[in-house]
Amino acid sequence: MTDVCDFCKGVGSGTSNVCVYCNGTGEWNQAAQAYVKNHICQCIVLDRKFCPVCNKACHHDTSLNPKQKIDPGYGGMSSPEITVVM
Repeated sequence: MTDVCDFCKGVGSGTSNVCVYCNGTGEWNQAAQAYVKNHICQCIVLDRKFCPVCNKACHHDTSLNPKQKIDPGYGGMSSPEITVVM
């Protein structure tokens, strides 16, 4: 067991916010340790390759790793509907 917060690594802040687990002190606490140990992969926040919580490669527990499907705007169809007027 180390004496620094597992979430912010003792820095006291994540990005520009104060660490919610140690309140900016950087001290070890059980809540941060438990979160980092059992967290859901957060790679969707960044590049979808690395988890910013543990700095490891994507570790989603699904076979469909996070992928977004963007609707092309054809009402759910894969190509525009063509109306033939005669």
